[in-house]
Amino acid sequence: MVNRKNIYYVIESIEWVIAWEGRAISSNLKKLHNLNIKLLKSSRRRISRINNQIIHFGSRNTYLPENYKYVPGTNKLILTWYHGSDKDSEYINLLPHVADKLEVVHTSCTISRDKLVSWGMDLGKIKIIPIGIDVGHFKNCLKLDKSIVRKKLGIPDDAICIGSFQKDGDGWGEGLKPKMIKGPDIFCEVVKKLDKKYPVFVLLTGPARGYVKEQLGKAGIKYAHFYPRDNLKLPFYYRALDLYLVTSRVEGGPKAMMESFASKVPLISTDVGMVHDLAMDSNNAMVSKIDDIDGLVSNCEKVINDPVLKDKIIGNGFNTVPALDWSVLADIYYKEIYSGLLDKE
Repeated sequence: MVNRKNIYYVIESIEWVIAWEGRAISSNLKKLHNLNIKLLKSSRRRISRINNQIIHFGSRNTYLPENYKYVPGTNKLILTWYHGSDKDSEYINLLPHVADKLEVVHTSCTISRDKLVSWGMDLGKIKIIPIGIDVGHFKNCLKLDKSIVRKKLGIPDDAICIGSFQKDGDGWGEGLKPKMIKGPDIFCEVVKKLDKKYPVFVLLTGPARGYVKEQLGKAGIKYAHFYPRDNLKLPFYYRALDLYLVTSRVEGGPKAMMESFASKVPLISTDVGMVHDLAMDSNNAMVSKIDDIDGLVSNCEKVINDPVLKDKIIGNGFNTVPALDWSVLADIYYKEIYSGLLDKE
């Protein structure tokens, strides 16, 4: 019988959302189930030296398009695949070649699951577990005085502050070329229309925001951009917002859904990723069709102009998010993914 006492969780080398997810999963599984789980930054050389263990590749980039070739066949493999589109042929074409090597394919939402099945992945191997957050950490920032936070960030008290905390430019540089699946073009068009009626201020965080900043600057829309390298600082920025706007075409999350819920910030979003599974229009969020600029604008205006609706979606969002705390999700990870593999030892 094979001895698989260790679990190696492989994260991307860049410290951004996928790496943060791996750290959160690992730390909570250690705490709740005392698993011997080791974080490993994606490295062909290191991966090739692991034998008779469980390896969880925390994103498709850590396994494909090359690393899968160097994983010894004695290991039990898990692959997390958060999202993708039919244009991702470099990855999709490899799925038939690696499907038999994988014990479990984890994803975060039904849209991604259905995509994986359409690309040839066995439905029986797919487990859906949502992306999570540390709910308590975000709740703690509700104690901060909103006006003081806005003053520190240079946001006028009378502004309608719209948040967008993501990476929506290609690469890790300035980001002048837009990453279209994130919908930065739609975001800018929605904000431009709102700016004609309201004193809009856009608060941006994250890397590669050059395209959005350029478009906002050309339109004369006031904005500020910060790039906190530590995700623990994000709740401070949420405290300044009047609403959070997601205009993506494809998502595995977005993580901003849970963060907005926990921060009591009304969420206006396209029907993507986990929003499709967990958000209900006019209940805990305002949900529009993908690419529906006018629908997104209308939903923003409803939140701005209707305090009763605003309070309703804030309250229901706040009640939705406890089930997405890492302490809850880590237990689901253990029961749905890891325990079955450990039981085979």
